[in-house]
Amino acid sequence: MHQRTRGPRRPAVMLLVLGAVLLFAGLLRAAEPDRVVRTIKQFTQIYFVSRVWEKTTWLGVNSFQTPTDNWAMQEILVEQKPDFVVETGTRNGGTALYYASILSLLGSDGKVITVDIEPHVDQAAQHDLFRQRVQVITGSSTAPEVIEAITKQVKGRRVLVTLDSLHTKDHVLKEMELYAPLVTEGSYLVVQDTIASKNPLFPSFRESGGPMEAVDEFLKTHPEFVVDDEREKFLLTFYPRGYLRKTGPSPRPASGS
Repeated sequence: MHQRTRGPRRPAVMLLVLGAVLLFAGLLRAAEPDRVVRTIKQFTQIYFVSRVWEKTTWLGVNSFQTPTDNWAMQEILVEQKPDFVVETGTRNGGTALYYASILSLLGSDGKVITVDIEPHVDQAAQHDLFRQRVQVITGSSTAPEVIEAITKQVKGRRVLVTLDSLHTKDHVLKEMELYAPLVTEGSYLVVQDTIASKNPLFPSFRESGGPMEAVDEFLKTHPEFVVDDEREKFLLTFYPRGYLRKTGPSPRPASGS
């Protein structure tokens, strides 16, 4: 007699169990959305407090970003294929180097313009890619001469802007007003570190407001920008409500202004 084997049944049983687990997880998420949101916020806070982001590097240079936000930016860069990425807040240049790397892999001529009052890019500049594709401007991101110089370079080109300099509400809002007209329709204005607002680790922002409050204020008068929360799909982000997609042309300045 041939002995009956139960082997072929096991994969089917395992698939049924896995399906049941996934179904339960989906039902739990639908039934307890507040709990899910709280869990995400708690993990994000734990991740932030760990300060592991300070040790996150790209090609050996500090980027100071979460891997998930950098991955989301990679997806945007691939979709948009910008001629210019304009970044405020250079610091060590790791994130600018990362953007330059993606643009290079796309086989485009895309370049990064990054602005900081005190950039420290010696290590990043050791990479040929950085020297070839990244332009560092030393100065205030809101200085008229800086805005004028960048505007001349990017005029008529496809542009993405990301803001990561001083995180007070007033400064971020001013940056948004100045750089929004540079963003190409369909592209993005990314406001980084909106997590800093109302964060217990940043008590000063609880009074003066931070990037999140700047975003909320900006959106009241700029309907051409919408929050693209799909960019938060990886759950861990330091830019909640900070991925703003431009859906229409910027309004023209009022006559006489």
